Amino acid sequence: MLFVRSIVLWLLNHPQYVLGLFIVFALALLWSKKKWRRKKPFLPWLLALGFVGYIFVFIRFYDRIELLRPVLRNNTLESLSETALADDQTFCFGIDVSQYQGLINWDEVLLTKHPLRFVIARATMGRNGQDLQFVQNWQNLKRVGLQRGAYHYYRPFENSTEQAANFIAHVSLTKGDFPPVLDIERMSPFGPANLRKGVLNWLHLVEKHFRCKPIVYTGRYFYERYLKGSIDGYPIWIASYGPHQKVAHLPWTFYQFSEKLVVHGIDASVDGNFFQGSLTKLRNFGL
Repeated sequence: MLFVRSIVLWLLNHPQYVLGLFIVFALALLWSKKKWRRKKPFLPWLLALGFVGYIFVFIRFYDRIELLRPVLRNNTLESLSETALADDQTFCFGIDVSQYQGLINWDEVLLTKHPLRFVIARATMGRNGQDLQFVQNWQNLKRVGLQRGAYHYYRPFENSTEQAANFIAHVSLTKGDFPPVLDIERMSPFGPANLRKGVLNWLHLVEKHFRCKPIVYTGRYFYERYLKGSIDGYPIWIASYGPHQKVAHLPWTFYQFSEKLVVHGIDASVDGNFFQGSLTKLRNFGL
């Protein structure tokens, strides 16, 4: 059974090969249609059904097609009117970045009209991935004086202990930095219970090392369906684009309200976030 799961997992992680196989099979059917057309006319339908089934499983477990993720989509044009809500008394505004934003001019970022108070940067991914821009972002955030945090992108099909070790090996936190952040967005191919077990293992290992409770980032739908009740006691960072009342019933510490903000000094669009609390509370939230 474990061998079969490994094969399925490999196929889900290498869709280009699966697509290639379907193309080969389709061409083979076209080439030899005289041989099967009368005796086995169901073969094209079987191939089509297999392809549709693979796409369904691919979307179900890895959630890679944004069109089918309405909870994490943003169809509204973001502007300064959103971030102007941050008054440093009710909540504070910040962004999160990764290598997808490219080389960032942090000195220009300081000139933005957004009331920017904090930045959270991706550090690691899975058991051995490192964000290509993390070291430079991390150093520059310290230099320009923005409160910073680091997050790990969790891959539920990889060993959680190795993933924790990867984050610990590449992130060094100092006084004032945010607690570590775990970004969990995908379901485990081995089921919800396995996902929760791995997430808790990562949280416990990282908490033990840094001596503080990590933050958990996830989408609203994903949290309510798979994580709610299993990560109580850990600060929650919820992503839900659209009307703010969507997350009013959740115990969030951070709230990601947009993925399409334009910030001076950054060429690509970035995610916009609120911290729930005053600027003083934000500063005290750091280590």
